[in-house]
Amino acid sequence: MDINSVPMVRLTWFDARDTETGWMDIKKVIDAPLATCQEVGWMVTNDSEKIVIMRSYSVCPEDKNDITGGGAIAIPKTWIIKIEYLKVDDANIRN
Repeated sequence: MDINSVPMVRLTWFDARDTETGWMDIKKVIDAPLATCQEVGWMVTNDSEKIVIMRSYSVCPEDKNDITGGGAIAIPKTWIIKIEYLKVDDANIRN
């Protein structure tokens, strides 16, 4: 995988949200809101079923084929409300 060809995105989606515990007025139960969530990372999968975002990426210096990823989340496509493509600039690291 060439990480430079994988888009960096911020996804916004609706997810389940727990309500307070105990007895509640039925109007509060009926009006229970969804959670609006966001995730930032490389969009490694975008198909008809889901989008997979990966937050971490690593290549072993001794073996360029030893590639790992971490912090992945798969989100059903029907939950996603917005995809924002982010511009990634090279930053100079100063000591």
